[in-house]
Amino acid sequence: MKYETENVIPNPLNGSSPNGGDPGLQLVVHGPTPQGSPVRTAELITKRTDMYYGSYRAAIKYTREPGTCGSMFWWKNATKEIDIELLSYEDIASSTTSPIHFVLHAKDSNPNKTPQVPFHPSDGYHEYRFDWSPGKVSFYTDGKHVTDITQGVPDVPGRILLNHWSHGDPGWTRGPPVRDATMTVAYVKAYFNVSSEGSVSKSRCVDPSAKDAICQVPDQSGPVSPDRDTVFLTTSTGSTPQPSSPVTTPPKANQVSPDATCGGDKGYTCLGSEKGDCCSSHGWW
Repeated sequence: MKYETENVIPNPLNGSSPNGGDPGLQLVVHGPTPQGSPVRTAELITKRTDMYYGSYRAAIKYTREPGTCGSMFWWKNATKEIDIELLSYEDIASSTTSPIHFVLHAKDSNPNKTPQVPFHPSDGYHEYRFDWSPGKVSFYTDGKHVTDITQGVPDVPGRILLNHWSHGDPGWTRGPPVRDATMTVAYVKAYFNVSSEGSVSKSRCVDPSAKDAICQVPDQSGPVSPDRDTVFLTTSTGSTPQPSSPVTTPPKANQVSPDATCGGDKGYTCLGSEKGDCCSSHGWW
């Protein structure tokens, strides 16, 4: 197996990717693999390694080509890891549900759960999410809570990875695929504490100096459509999430973004924003 940067292919909404297909960032596992050659695979890794307790989400459309594993995970080392994993051979068209593998790798055990979800990972973009807090990791799909794991929970900072791979193991990925298999990522969103100095997270909180202050973050309300502004649920401490109203009236043109969104229906610009100068014209960072 060999991770190659050329197998991570940007595919904007204008369809400029050589592979065509769905918009987003494509992670390709190539097939077929010649005898004796490594399987050509794809991986993304965050540069920062100080990512701590928080909520981590990715909108992914998975492949139905059998023989690969698609993953979003937090990683420190082989005994401190939080995984969400999809196996393409388990995406069976005749079934009304699909299994998802939630796994924690710990020193003496690998606590895991494999629930069924009421959709096919290859039928469209779905948000996969884990919320990591002291002593517990909670897993979600499309904003709905699925299960918790409370054993082997890590307590050190690390980094986030997304990858799409195959090693031909009949007990896991199977394969390798006989044709190119593509996993498409519409977005990655991370709301987290850090172990390093210089965090800007307080600027995004309401009254961060208050006792036990919590920065509220939006929750995905259903399957993701990357060609429009995503609809979120708005949460508040101690209350049940309620659907938020989509933005219908854009602000004044070229107004600096206050919330790390831009373009799309909102019309914000990120040039000069405290959150950075680069974002998508389709409304996501």
